[in-house]
Amino acid sequence: MSSFSALNGAFTALTAQRVALEVTGQNISNVNTAGYTRQRAGMEAITGTTGPTMFATSGAQGTGVRITSIDRLGDIFLETKLRTQTSSTARLEVVAQSWSLVETTLKEPGENGLAAGLDTFFTSWDDVANRPDDAAARSVLLGNATALASSLANGYRAAANQWDSTRAQADAMAVDVNTAAVAVADLNGRIRDAQVSGNNANALIDQRGVLLDGLAAMVGGEVRERADGSVDVMISGNALVRGDRSYAVAVHGSATLANLTSAGTEPAEGWGSQDGPARLVWAATGNSAASSGGRVVGLIDSIAPDGPVTGLARTYDEVATTLATEVNALHSSVPGADGSSRDFFALSPAGTPPALSLSVAVTRDQVVAGNPGEIDGTLAARIAELGSAREQWASAVTQIGVSSGAAYRRAQAAESTRTTAESQLLSQTAVDLDEESVNLVMYQRAYEASARVITTIDQMLDTLINRTGVVGR
Repeated sequence: MSSFSALNGAFTALTAQRVALEVTGQNISNVNTAGYTRQRAGMEAITGTTGPTMFATSGAQGTGVRITSIDRLGDIFLETKLRTQTSSTARLEVVAQSWSLVETTLKEPGENGLAAGLDTFFTSWDDVANRPDDAAARSVLLGNATALASSLANGYRAAANQWDSTRAQADAMAVDVNTAAVAVADLNGRIRDAQVSGNNANALIDQRGVLLDGLAAMVGGEVRERADGSVDVMISGNALVRGDRSYAVAVHGSATLANLTSAGTEPAEGWGSQDGPARLVWAATGNSAASSGGRVVGLIDSIAPDGPVTGLARTYDEVATTLATEVNALHSSVPGADGSSRDFFALSPAGTPPALSLSVAVTRDQVVAGNPGEIDGTLAARIAELGSAREQWASAVTQIGVSSGAAYRRAQAAESTRTTAESQLLSQTAVDLDEESVNLVMYQRAYEASARVITTIDQMLDTLINRTGVVGR
């Protein structure tokens, strides 16, 4: 090997170690950057390109080192595992939060809960049974009955407000999904162009990774990598993102609980975008885009016909209906002082939620406690003993508590699994300052050694050129 060849080898070493130092510095600079994946400079030896001559004493030698790539140390399998767990966890957490809000809405046990209102109402009938001729006892009964109807209406409105708010969140989430999908498609195009032209696309891939993580949390989906560096995002086998194109999703179905129709049925042919239960669809066609995970699916689950929010509203309606049916059946079985039989409660015609339409239908003097013309509280006593509405509410509260606890435990278990998957990924992709410090010293020493080689060769050449053949005087 000539001295000039050795100089070139040392120069390539200087260049390679400098690039490796820059990559290490980039890692250290981004140690706290969300979504950043550590990088490494790939190196390979430059082999000799000419064969040995007949006068050579050895084979062709290498001529230095070169940078082959700046590798992004990601792990597609761990990334896929984390996104799958993130999708499942996000869905379960949203459902658990909905159950928790439902449980809070109940205000049970407590003085302001419906159970207390039911007990007070039926206790008032006991007071009327004990003092059937006492106008004050009947007045208190009517006051407590009105308060109970108001409590049912307020509970239903709270459930309806939660339903409407959750539905609006689902719409907003669908917009966020579409925005992220457009951004992923744009980055796909930029990454593909960068790789085709031989440029480093690691920063763009990191940006896309953050967006893909966000999509996993919002709507789930499967990420498939292409040979050109782009990715496809699939939902139930259909593309949300394909290369540099994206396809929008939307949430169809009733926008408010009051407009919800056909509850408990699957989407039927002919339904418009504002008909039926909430559902995730492809915006262009209206076809189902059902996903198995993500926050938007959790929101839709929460307001589904069998979901916690819709179920709470339905419970208030059922209690109101049971209450009116049972009390009216007994109260109207005995005529009042004027000989007329009357229902105690009134419900509006079909179409209005019973919990909102329940009202007291009698005046103080029309309250029937027993047989007309007699000081008899038998009827009032029988009404006081009615327990179906109370049992119905108690059963619903218990079931909500059990379901809320179960949803919380499922969400906690899913979060634990997601945290484990995240730790596994970070152990592979996150920047370790200790490791980078060692690499920094290693590349620094290699750079210094390469510079020393140049100095040594320079001294050899100086001796060869300036001192060889010089005769001392």
